[in-house]
Amino acid sequence: MTMTFKDRLLAELSVEAAKVDWEPAPARRHLGRKVALVGAGMVVALAVAVPLLPDEPAFAVVKNTDGTVTVEINEFVQPKELEKKLGRAGVRAVIDYVPHGQTCREPRGEIVPRPERMPLRRDGDSMGFRVDPKEFAPDETLVVQMHSARGNPREGYGGSVGVIRGSVAPCVLVPEGLPLP
Repeated sequence: MTMTFKDRLLAELSVEAAKVDWEPAPARRHLGRKVALVGAGMVVALAVAVPLLPDEPAFAVVKNTDGTVTVEINEFVQPKELEKKLGRAGVRAVIDYVPHGQTCREPRGEIVPRPERMPLRRDGDSMGFRVDPKEFAPDETLVVQMHSARGNPREGYGGSVGVIRGSVAPCVLVPEGLPLP
């Protein structure tokens, strides 16, 4: 059974909630009612806001307890936002979503030849992967290029993954299958 993003989020929140000391602090008498009203208002606001959340976000980035980072991509949108979230999780990355039948002109930089190391590992049946920030040198960047016929990874996708040392050239689109310069 594959867990949805909501299921994983709920499981993580449950783990975090178990770590919190829920003993109430002594409240001042004159603030008690205000605090209770604000708390009740927050519960109502949360109850209203949760159903309004989309079923699945375009992507999710989760920092795991072992230091690895799990990424799930549900839609090929917002690549720069995904790069930022990966950066905050300790992974320098360049993410490019390209139209089906096209690719980025190569080379985009100095390719790090490490056949014994796959920079990311598939995570289940979804378009997800896990990456370990410790596997990258400070000057290395994870470069992910993905495409699908209709922008939906669940309908099939393709692409490439690699590591580049130093700066990464921007993606210049060319038809897939062109010979390298």
